[in-house]
Amino acid sequence: MLDAIGAALSTAAGLFWKAAWALALGYAVSAAIQVFVSRRSAAEHLGSGSPRQLALAGLLGFASSSCSFAALSATRSLWTKGAALTTALAFMFASTNLAIEVAALAFIFLGWEYAVGLFVGAPLLIGVMAVLVRLTAPSRLVTQAKEHAEQAAGMEMDPARGLPAGLSDRVRDLRAYEHMGSAYVSEWRMVYKELIVGFLVAGAVAALVPASFFEALFPQEGSSWYLVPLQALLAPVLALVTVIGSMGNGPLAAILAENGILFGAIMAFLYADFVVPPALKINANYYGWRFAGYLGLVFSAAAVLTGIAVHGVFALVGLVPEGAKDLEELATFRLDYTFWLNLLALTVAVALFLLARRDRRSADADEPYPDEARAPAHTEHR
Repeated sequence: MLDAIGAALSTAAGLFWKAAWALALGYAVSAAIQVFVSRRSAAEHLGSGSPRQLALAGLLGFASSSCSFAALSATRSLWTKGAALTTALAFMFASTNLAIEVAALAFIFLGWEYAVGLFVGAPLLIGVMAVLVRLTAPSRLVTQAKEHAEQAAGMEMDPARGLPAGLSDRVRDLRAYEHMGSAYVSEWRMVYKELIVGFLVAGAVAALVPASFFEALFPQEGSSWYLVPLQALLAPVLALVTVIGSMGNGPLAAILAENGILFGAIMAFLYADFVVPPALKINANYYGWRFAGYLGLVFSAAAVLTGIAVHGVFALVGLVPEGAKDLEELATFRLDYTFWLNLLALTVAVALFLLARRDRRSADADEPYPDEARAPAHTEHR
């Protein structure tokens, strides 16, 4: 048992080592965009839910790539600030499925075909979601959910607070980089639990779960045109029970590929990152459980249909990947390009953490009484 636990922890650490640079640098890009791009102004152009605005929401989501949990918060912000529900959800899907760090993880753990599949499938996923919402969303439930979201929004710290409006002025303002450091730290605080769980689960599954488990869970005998829909239908279920979101499902997807799960089903699993219990709970906090359950069903259906469609497109052009990367090879520590990229990522992370500390000190200096419950003694005597 101790040997098995050690093997699981070693595999998890090796997988994280392979992916650390993609995460660190990807969140640096995300933090920069949070500071230099105004979310409020973006919402003013997303109010009708037209195809053009869906495309614009996808581009904005790509520009503000983030983890699943951060994307949920941004989506609520856009919707309550005037964006249509479909465009807000399009932004949400694009911000993870088109995220640089998610694509990098797919490339590292699965191969270039999966990274390309994310970019090909994201517009399809957004289109399927928009059609499903327009056909099925109960207007009364949507109204209640939006009112609930507006009440739950509260006061949020704007990463671009106190900065000049012009982009060129922000680039020359030291405070912008301090705010970027704070946004970077916030991104890690938002996702670190998801990452820990994701890599630990992946390490445990790789070391402890036999291939027979996946053979029993996912039927693997028959034509691919029959197996792909059948396996894809199980992808949201697997996402639901593994409690892993966009930043943690890459390693587990690699395990699925290594155990013979078909390309379309794995893509459906990657698309189902908003079906995990933490995401459903966050949506319930924002909108109420009924609307969160409705969104979960829509997200599941969109993930399955898109996974099947992407498999079909790749099959037509002969790009369906065969085989999988060796997980043992991926989890091995080596002095290769990964080491140098991780060293670069660590340098960037340290610099941004120092800027975040400087930003915090500046905020404390601007606030005369950080502790609201405490006032000067002479004031209390008066």
